[in-house]
Amino acid sequence: MPRTKARELVTHLVKRIPKAVAVALFGSVMAACTLSTPSPSQAAGAPAAHAVGGVLAATALPAAVVQTSITSEPSSAKVGKYGTTTVATFAVKAAGTSLAYKWQHRAGSGSAWKSVSGATSRTYKARASVWASGTQFRVVVTGKLGKDVSKTVTLTVLKPTKTPAKDAEKAFGLTGLTQGVDLSAYQYTPSAKIDIKAVAEWAGDDGFTLLRLGSGARPIAQSYVDACTNKTKKMGAKPVTQDCAYARLADKATAAGLSLGHYWFNGWIDSIDTTKKQLFAGGYTTEDSAKQFVAWLKADGHYTKASTDPLVLDIEAGHAWTRTYNGKTYTKKLRAWNPEEAAAFLTAVRTLLTDAGYHANLYVYMSANAASKMVDGAYYWQDVAPLARLWVASWGTDNGRIPAAQPKVGPWADYDGWSIWQYTSNARFSGSGVGALDGDIAASGAWTVR
Repeated sequence: MPRTKARELVTHLVKRIPKAVAVALFGSVMAACTLSTPSPSQAAGAPAAHAVGGVLAATALPAAVVQTSITSEPSSAKVGKYGTTTVATFAVKAAGTSLAYKWQHRAGSGSAWKSVSGATSRTYKARASVWASGTQFRVVVTGKLGKDVSKTVTLTVLKPTKTPAKDAEKAFGLTGLTQGVDLSAYQYTPSAKIDIKAVAEWAGDDGFTLLRLGSGARPIAQSYVDACTNKTKKMGAKPVTQDCAYARLADKATAAGLSLGHYWFNGWIDSIDTTKKQLFAGGYTTEDSAKQFVAWLKADGHYTKASTDPLVLDIEAGHAWTRTYNGKTYTKKLRAWNPEEAAAFLTAVRTLLTDAGYHANLYVYMSANAASKMVDGAYYWQDVAPLARLWVASWGTDNGRIPAAQPKVGPWADYDGWSIWQYTSNARFSGSGVGALDGDIAASGAWTVR
């Protein structure tokens, strides 16, 4: 079409349609029919422009208004009532112009949809602390050209299980598992005392509890508050204390029919205290710790010559402490015992007990990551695995339920694997008298001496 005819056509249209549309149409028509050589700016990629009635018009058409439509749907989610995964993120993607989002919820199928306050973006974080399990969600997306509604998704909130042993048997094809909790003075404070009867009811007829007998976590001459009385005490020349709740918990657990286990938290020893004056450990050794553990174990009376209870060395790091001597300040952090120190303790405990006619069902406790640690291509704990069974901590999302995978066990794979598994620190059950507890399951041979 000749340029003059195009101009006449557009002039005719201007009289009948809005000016902005006519201007855009004129630019497009003129650009399509021109046969002239593009200007330098056009050759470089700049949009062509033409003057129409004193108005400068670009040749590009206005951005199209797009129909509103959801292109990626949200998905249902599971979270824990407790633990590290208590929030689910629902997300949607949509196409359209000038989009607005409004999330809605309802208690279940058939209920009326209600708006979620403040939920106006394409994602929504649903918290287990806010929503009940089974709550349904959807999002309404509105744009210039209509609206679209997402599919309905469901939030499942998982509460701590009452049957971890059966759950693990089903999940991993195991048999003969039992369940229990581990306790210490932390669950026997003046403000909240554990109800052992509730523990026994939850654990069942073959349930158990593992009790802290003593700890070396505090250095010598250290003031502290007794957890059982809230009164201030002071350490003496030995960096060990017997757990103030042990005897009472052991009595109550035995009366309730629970099997017992006994553990010792590794502590200050001379190989850890590098100060010349032994300001933290006072010259205490692993063998000294073993002697004290056995002495308190025998003196209490629950551990007899017929007992095969697990006897556990809890291998964990502790707090940092500060000492001042001759005007100089020393700060030391209690590290976890190394394999040589652990082996010395275990060997001493076995010798002391067997020489006196007792059994020695020895264990170590540590995390799954620690158990599987490797150094120079070899397992760090390879020399300890033959000496003691493994009580391993592996919590997953720590929601009070059995994790999706069994724990890593490192060199114990060549022996018993895990014999006791601390699967959560969020075991919870009605009537316990406290909040979260360390929950454990045990293999069928856990109370049998190797």
